[in-house]
Amino acid sequence: MEEKIFWVAFNHIMGIGPIRFQKLLNVFGDAQTAWRAGVKELSGAIGTSTAQKIEEEKKKIEPEKLWKEIEKKNFKVLTWRDDFYPPLLRHISNPPFLLYMWGDFDFRQFNLFISIVGTRRPTPYGRKAAKILASELAEEGWVVVSGLALGIDGESHSSVVREGGITVGVLGSGLGVIYPSSHQRLAEEIVEGGGAIISEYPPLFPPRPENFPPRNRIISGLAQGVVVVEAPRRSGALITADFALEQGREVMAVPGPIFSPQSEGTNNLIAQGAALIQSKKDVLEALGFSPDKVKKSSGESILPSGEEEKELFSFIDSSGIFKEELIQLIDWEEGKFFRVLLSLELQGLVQELPGGKIFRV
Repeated sequence: MEEKIFWVAFNHIMGIGPIRFQKLLNVFGDAQTAWRAGVKELSGAIGTSTAQKIEEEKKKIEPEKLWKEIEKKNFKVLTWRDDFYPPLLRHISNPPFLLYMWGDFDFRQFNLFISIVGTRRPTPYGRKAAKILASELAEEGWVVVSGLALGIDGESHSSVVREGGITVGVLGSGLGVIYPSSHQRLAEEIVEGGGAIISEYPPLFPPRPENFPPRNRIISGLAQGVVVVEAPRRSGALITADFALEQGREVMAVPGPIFSPQSEGTNNLIAQGAALIQSKKDVLEALGFSPDKVKKSSGESILPSGEEEKELFSFIDSSGIFKEELIQLIDWEEGKFFRVLLSLELQGLVQELPGGKIFRV
């Protein structure tokens, strides 16, 4: 626990993101040692200017006091070294080195995650589409991820809550500053329903405009795919779609009227190859699932959808196997191996834990 206190402390220093923090861990081994290092030692790891900035910021930060405030609010801290860090998010190119979470939610207990996003100013058509897709997917056992924003995000979350399903909201502010404030009650309902609100930003961090594009990589990174319901040509939802493509996630879009500005972005996504979504069935098929193969709470098992996936899956069991050993057994070139392994992870069939051991889920 003491080590995690210093992860939180570094998270309160502007400019210390995943890349720089990893450099500190590489050099010092742990966050506590890095925190106690002097400017000269830090300079060798992350450069003189950043080291001097850390030294100045450290004077304003009391790590133990920060930790007590987080505990008082009953927020949890998930670091990328924790087993309960979101499995899918762990494998994106720049995962948050820690997440704050409000709610009693365990990402390891769920296999199916879908992100639904869209404009803050939807039409009645967009609102209806978001409500139907979110509630029907939640009924099938999918955890719906979105950004708690006004519009499509809010409709998606609230539909899942009404359905009695599980949903996760990702903030562009700290957990202590729910944004927009009008969604404070919705956030409470999400948590009361068994879901969670998460953020990579310190609890009292304000909702600055520059926070939201990085936030969007988490929305896409948590899920197997992203559905864009309604979005104009310039929209944050399209940034989420771009992140999804970079992360190897499926991008899906709901078509809209050709005369509606709010559908320009989604129609363009479809023209560029995004899966066209008109129903829950289309989402499942785009992700490689048949509706009758979806893993629901009853515990039905899912089988891999392709021959390569089936072959790799046959080498993995519930007792686990180390990745290096698996590469040798399957005897594939690395590009193919990692592509098929990611496919199995995105289908929720296998999970890699810290240390490189892979298990059937």
